[in-house]
Amino acid sequence: MAVKSNMSELKRRAILAKQRMRMGYWQSVQDERVKKLEELGDSYDSVHLVRELQLAQVRREGSLALGTEQAIADELLYERVCRMLDENEDIINPLGKLVEREVYDRLDEGNRQKYILDLSKKFCEMKARYYRERVMYRARG
Repeated sequence: MAVKSNMSELKRRAILAKQRMRMGYWQSVQDERVKKLEELGDSYDSVHLVRELQLAQVRREGSLALGTEQAIADELLYERVCRMLDENEDIINPLGKLVEREVYDRLDEGNRQKYILDLSKKFCEMKARYYRERVMYRARG
């Protein structure tokens, strides 16, 4: 049974890759990279930042295209983090604002701690992503 689901996963990935090739996705990624490097300059840090942002974007788009629930939930959480940081970058209790109360209230004490630690880790990752992406937008404007 696992082989069959694994093959269907492989088949879905192959179909998505074929669509990307047909639609010129990789050419648009290359064009975007050149444009960003022209805006930021050709320094080592700029090249590294652009490469890192594009790799992360490709991974996210792939996960979203495959429809993984975790990727969808992460993007929704990222949107909430962006709105929160856009309103005020100095937030006193960001985790309190991000906690989903209906989920949190159903957990026992040990799972609540795990939930908060996982949420904290995701918040730190998304906050770093937010500031990396904002550097790119500020360089344009």
